Amino acid sequence: MSKKKDASLYILKYLFEETDEEHGAATADIAEYLEKSGISLNPRTIPISIASINEFLEGCSYMEIISYVESRKKYYKLINRPVDETDVEMLSLALNSVKSLTKKDIKSLKTKLYSLLSRHSLEKIIPALSKKENNFDNSGTVSWHLEQINEAIEKGLKITVKYNSKNEIKARTLSPYKLHTNSDGTYILGKCHEHDTNISRFRLDRIKEIAILDEKLTPCENTEELEDMINLSKDMSFGEKGTIVFTFTKQIENVVYDRYGRDIRVSRLSDGKMRAYADDYISSTLLGWIFSLGEDIEIEGNQKLLNMMKDSIDKWSEKLKEN
Repeated sequence: MSKKKDASLYILKYLFEETDEEHGAATADIAEYLEKSGISLNPRTIPISIASINEFLEGCSYMEIISYVESRKKYYKLINRPVDETDVEMLSLALNSVKSLTKKDIKSLKTKLYSLLSRHSLEKIIPALSKKENNFDNSGTVSWHLEQINEAIEKGLKITVKYNSKNEIKARTLSPYKLHTNSDGTYILGKCHEHDTNISRFRLDRIKEIAILDEKLTPCENTEELEDMINLSKDMSFGEKGTIVFTFTKQIENVVYDRYGRDIRVSRLSDGKMRAYADDYISSTLLGWIFSLGEDIEIEGNQKLLNMMKDSIDKWSEKLKEN
C-alpha cells in the first residue's frame, strides 16, 4: 500500500525549483504541479500549506516564501536562498583551481552547487538547460564546456568545437578570448580560424563537442573591438524584464524554443498557430529578434514592447522618407 504524499513537501520542492526573487508561481501553477504529481488538493488550501512551510522555516537564516498579487492573481516565490547566482559563479570558478580534486569530484560538487539555484537562475549561468531536456545529473555537458573554455583562455590555447549552425554540425577551430553572458545566453568571443573577421561569437549551448589543442591561440588583434562587443551587448540586451505574449507559426517553432527553451507556456490555436507566454528583457535585442522573424510572429501582449515596436517603425519610416 503506497503512502499518502505530503502536499507541503511537494509545494516546497516546486517553489524551490521554479521560483526566486524575480520569478513567482501562481496558485494555479502550484495546483497543476500537485495534480501531475498525483496529489489531489483543493487550491484554496495551498495558502494554508505555505503558511505551515513558513512556520517550519521560521528562525532559519535563509529561505522564505512570500506572496504578492499581480493582475488580480496571487503569486508565491521562495527568496533568501543559501547562495545566489554570483556566489555560484564565483564558487564554480574557484573549484577549477583546487588541484587535490579530480575532474569527476569537481563535476559532482558543481552539480550539487547548481541544485541550490532555481531553474531560471541556472539557465542564466548555463543557457538552454531545461528540466525537460536535461537534469542535474547530466547537466555536466554544458558546465564541463564552461570549464574547458575557461581552462583554454587561462592557458592561452586554441580549441576545436563541433557547432550547431542552423541545424548543421560544423567543425570550427577557435582562439577563445572571453566568455560573455547576456540575456540571450552565454557566448564565446574569439577568433574563428574559418572566418575572416577578427572576433566572432559562438553560443555555448550550441556546442556539441569541444577539445583543447596543444597550440597557442592567436592573440586578439583589437582589444577595443572585443570590449565594444561586450559593452554593446550589455546595452542592447538588458532592459526591464516583463512577460510577452505572442503567436508564432510552425515554421519558426524551433527558433522560439531555441531562445526560450521548451518549458515556456505554449498553447495550440485552431488556425494552426501557437500562442506563447515568455519572460524576457524588453530591449532592442528582443526587438531585433522579432523583426527578423517577419510575418511568422505577432506580438499580442506587453504594451511597452508594442510601443517600442511602433516607435522603431515610425523612426525608420521617417528615415526612408528622407532618402
